Amino acid sequence: MANFIQVGPYPEPQALRLLDDSGTVITASRLAARALGVPHQSLSSLASKHLAQQGWAIASTLKAQSIFRQVLQETVQPADLLGTANAWLPTVRSLLQSSPNLGNVSGTFSERTHQLLHVAQAFQQALHGENLVDLSELYWRAIEHFPEPQKVLIYGYFQPRLDELAWMNAIAASDSALFLPAPDAPLFQDVQRSVEWLVEQGWEVVAEAIDTEAIGGHLSQVFIGNRSRGSEDAPLKLTHSTQNPSFSVKAHRYSTFEAEMRGTLAQVKALLNAGTPARDIAIIARDEVAYGPQLIDIAWEYGVPLRALYDTPLLSTRLGSWLKLLIEVMDTGWPFEATAKLLSHPLCSNPDKNFWATVRVEHPVGFAAWQAIAQEHLDLDLTALASIKRDRKPDTWVNWWYDLFRTFDLRKRCARWSRESIAFNNLYRGLVELAKLGEEPKSWADFRQELIDLLQVLTVPAQPGRGGVELHKPTSVVGAQYDHLFVLGMAEGGLPATISNDPVLDFFERQQLQRQGLALPTAAAMARREALSFYALLQTATGNLTFSYAELKDRQEQLLSPYLKQLDLKPGEPPMRAIASPEELRRASLRHSGDHEDTVLPYARHAFTVEQYRESSAAPNEYDGIVGMPLDYTDRVFSASQLRNLGQCPFKWFADKLLKLGPTEEVDEDLSPSQIGQLYHKVLELVLAAKQQQPELDITDAQLLEEKFAIAERQIIPADLPSWSLRRSEHLRCLTLALADPNFLPEGTEPLQLEGNFSGEWHGLKVRGQVDRIDRTEHGLVLIDYKTGKSRPPGIKDINGRVEIDVQLALYEEAAGPDLFPDEPIANAYYYSIRGRKQISKPKPNIQAQLPDALDRCKAHLDQGHYPVQPDNGRSACTYCDFDALCRQGDRLSRKNPHPPTPSPTTGY
Repeated sequence: MANFIQVGPYPEPQALRLLDDSGTVITASRLAARALGVPHQSLSSLASKHLAQQGWAIASTLKAQSIFRQVLQETVQPADLLGTANAWLPTVRSLLQSSPNLGNVSGTFSERTHQLLHVAQAFQQALHGENLVDLSELYWRAIEHFPEPQKVLIYGYFQPRLDELAWMNAIAASDSALFLPAPDAPLFQDVQRSVEWLVEQGWEVVAEAIDTEAIGGHLSQVFIGNRSRGSEDAPLKLTHSTQNPSFSVKAHRYSTFEAEMRGTLAQVKALLNAGTPARDIAIIARDEVAYGPQLIDIAWEYGVPLRALYDTPLLSTRLGSWLKLLIEVMDTGWPFEATAKLLSHPLCSNPDKNFWATVRVEHPVGFAAWQAIAQEHLDLDLTALASIKRDRKPDTWVNWWYDLFRTFDLRKRCARWSRESIAFNNLYRGLVELAKLGEEPKSWADFRQELIDLLQVLTVPAQPGRGGVELHKPTSVVGAQYDHLFVLGMAEGGLPATISNDPVLDFFERQQLQRQGLALPTAAAMARREALSFYALLQTATGNLTFSYAELKDRQEQLLSPYLKQLDLKPGEPPMRAIASPEELRRASLRHSGDHEDTVLPYARHAFTVEQYRESSAAPNEYDGIVGMPLDYTDRVFSASQLRNLGQCPFKWFADKLLKLGPTEEVDEDLSPSQIGQLYHKVLELVLAAKQQQPELDITDAQLLEEKFAIAERQIIPADLPSWSLRRSEHLRCLTLALADPNFLPEGTEPLQLEGNFSGEWHGLKVRGQVDRIDRTEHGLVLIDYKTGKSRPPGIKDINGRVEIDVQLALYEEAAGPDLFPDEPIANAYYYSIRGRKQISKPKPNIQAQLPDALDRCKAHLDQGHYPVQPDNGRSACTYCDFDALCRQGDRLSRKNPHPPTPSPTTGY
């Protein structure tokens, strides 16, 4: 008896009777098998079993990559081996898949095409030399070993490739059946050619009537604009389907990407709450990776059980990120920031505040420093990580990693999450493959590259688990059936996806190879394949079908998918979305009265009220620094920098000095501006102190400067500062030029006091400070403050809100001079720029005359307890401020009333 091709989308129950109990049902996916109620067995699994019986195996991804790189290096010798291998391997695999024998291909091709064909054949030979086959050539090699035909029913392979057709034909015994959709429509020309080829092999066509009463059958015919086979009826219209109350077809338009996902999941939750089984619902997205992560997060928020089984890189998991970070730390010599991130990772440890206090103060760099801290504070022995600078055999390296996993107890830590547990098991098995890659000892650098390759090819399901609503792409559900189908992303470029050229083998070169018998898809064939996937997707719907798209995605406007136009569907407004999570209820309740059981809501309302007021045009209140609590500053001592902060932005001083929210002190890996200033000040102090003791000394003497510089750097520069050796000469040269400047120590000037401390009362405020240098001149004392910058430092605000009023020099002249030398006149006070080698100009007298009023404003802030967020007009106060996240200065300040605040709104607190 002959084999049969049943032309129709789905097998009717009687079609399964074509097989007796000895027959095998082959399905394209587990979903197709579930629709038929049979165990899942695929064409590839049959081919793999057959090759295994003949002593062949499918090369693992890692093994195939390793062999391909070796072949590529021997044949092409590219400058960038890894990059070229990653770019070429998919194209080489498409060539292997397109023909049983590439050796028969001949013709005039481009140099690139000749190289690809040569590499593909060499890759194939290298694999076969180890009794391995690549997955792309699986069916061709299985056919070569003459499989025994058996009675089969093949279902779900609605767009069979040439190699799949050949394998079907090779394994099918008499009375076998294959189901293919092949209407008389241009879209199906590739499928029709497959049918014609099978007929030439002796198969017979059994036509099946299309049930246009079912939603899937009806929609699929509307999509292709088809008439009933053999009839002259007008094309079917979707409007006919609305007469059937058992199903509905809708299209919704959402404003944003997130709104589309939230609206869809809200409808899914409503179905689940109404008793619809989760297995009868599916969410479809052409680009699962684009939708998946946010869908998973929103589903968690909504309490919707969602399974997303698409593959994601192992590197995207917690385990993958930790391993990548560990490799980086070992390669870079255990730097501070990366190592701190590594040891605080959830899969590594749970450091407490004592650990962080220690590392911030000690700022450890290098393995030895971190080993001591990890042992003391984390009870973690890092000894094994010190021994990577040696050669080991691959299996020894793998055992080293297994020991490391036990040291960090990774299996137990990963077991807290199903995805991480799968990632750990996949990694553990993947390392077994690494152990098989040769017997020669390998350096850490060589093994590391193989490990990174492994991490890049290993994958895990995005959201594993059992049961729940499933997220799929259209090709994954071919042959399945769902009562409720939600199709996301019905926008141009989304579904259908944009057809793009292969940068390695473009469409023109593919056409040339097609003429030589290679079954490579053209651009038109790829577009038809995309449309056929959508056609098959429509066939899966047995009840309700909902399409949706977002008008904006990543702030870019999206156009409607042409597929919806073919269905004559015009998206409308989605149904009013029900509140689907406690978080959404909380957001809705913020603006409305009424209470429900939510411990967070009162605090959220309070915070929301505070933020609304902060963003309004009303005057600042207690949440903007207007605490209304007078400060008794009679015993408080102010420095010039404190007065400057208070005069530039009262809130900045308030957050630092009263709330004490300043940042935790940490050691920097490079010199901070403050440390550079300290170094310059100390060197100049030591040089001039020597000048005071020996007036005949020449301060420009290089040996003198080197000696004092060495003393200063030992006192100020951290011993393990990585960049100091490169920066030292730069700072030494800067000081050399400054000391050589005639204006630094003018002729006839005597350094009288260096780094002189003073205290006293100034404009009703207790003050103290330190003057860098006081010189005696024939006109009187000159007070000097060193600056590393070249311009005058910002002062406090004048009446126009500009930071033009200088505080520091006025403080020196009026408080420091009289305190340190009460009987000597003050001739001058100025800033000296060390890098600019010049005196910095002072503010204009009319500006400086505003100083008493400015200081009165500062005292008024203290007296009234008013510390509003009011930086200067140029935002100089904000440049190096540590409290911008607290004050949230920005456009809102332009709406604020600068006058004293009105009473704050009642918030219940």
